[in-house]
Amino acid sequence: MKPLQPSDLMQRDGRERAVAWALTITQNTPLAPAQQEQQLLNKFIAGELSLDEVIMLLDEENQNQM
Repeated sequence: MKPLQPSDLMQRDGRERAVAWALTITQNTPLAPAQQEQQLLNKFIAGELSLDEVIMLLDEENQNQM
């Protein structure tokens, strides 16, 4: 399997691979995504949100919890 390139995130299959990789390495750890985070990842995979938008929304949520 070839390493992901930034341009791979422009296509759904590349986004799916990136998210699958991240989920695999965080599975059963405190870093595994909560339900809301998973929903954002699903929107990213579908192309509804960019990675920057996901990060922005996560940052906003984190600031609201402080």
